Amino acid sequence: MAGGSKSSQKQSKNASNNKQVDSQIVPIPTPSDENQNNNVPIVSSFNDRIRPLLDAVDKLRHLNVAAKEGIQLPTIVVVGDQSSGKSSVLESLAGISLPRGQGICTRVPLIMRLHHHPAATPELYLEYTADGSAKKVTTDESSVANAINSATEEIAGGGKGISNNPLTLVVRKNGVPDLTMVDLPGITRYINPEESIILNVLSATVDFSTCESIRMSQKVDKTGDRTLAVVTKVDKSPEGLLEKVAADDVGIGLGYVCVRNRIEAQLFGTHPLLSKIDKSIVGVPVLAQRLVQIQATIISR
Repeated sequence: MAGGSKSSQKQSKNASNNKQVDSQIVPIPTPSDENQNNNVPIVSSFNDRIRPLLDAVDKLRHLNVAAKEGIQLPTIVVVGDQSSGKSSVLESLAGISLPRGQGICTRVPLIMRLHHHPAATPELYLEYTADGSAKKVTTDESSVANAINSATEEIAGGGKGISNNPLTLVVRKNGVPDLTMVDLPGITRYINPEESIILNVLSATVDFSTCESIRMSQKVDKTGDRTLAVVTKVDKSPEGLLEKVAADDVGIGLGYVCVRNRIEAQLFGTHPLLSKIDKSIVGVPVLAQRLVQIQATIISR
């Protein structure tokens, strides 16, 4: 009983950490707060305040003005080991399908700009520079994965070539959170600046301390104060997950969010072990809310 009490105290502290970024911006949702209507944003909108700032940051990033002037832009950078479930997390946030396979879409930084857009038909397009020319390619939900593959080959060449030149995917869709994220494997120039927030995707099936993504983020964020962890595949390894998240042996300063795409509502509500995890740190809607909250905080500084 004493051990269980200690675990509960640590879990409560972790849940509290998840709310510390700026509790005045938006409340952390619970499953009872979630709106099941797919036409409603995945998070409560405060776009009138933050959307103009986010648009300004995105424009500076697109024009490369900040880099030329030595200005560091606030960025949410997504990292994760192979098979960590990173693509599934991004797909759940964006409501689209991304390329799968051997490093297909991770050979270049993929900047994902998500906009909640009330129109019935989603608007998707890619922006990038290849062969010295700026390009804009319109696509749709059924073709976006192939479009990303083609653009990646234009930027980085065939095979396993890697390029630092980014590929921007704009998703204007009803119900997505207003977020800008950078998905990349191992290109540390994006996570070095103190303005960058690191979203570290960790599989519940592994020892967190052995993850390459943890080692990479710890090199640039030694205190963990700008790292948020999302734990995937929770149904594959539910035993001890509560204790592992509560213990936080790898020093995740912004806390944890546990997700299981598609089936998570039932899973976290009824599973004998997973249902014990605090509801303020489970689910894709909670993750989206946390990211929007963190993004608003770093942009407003």
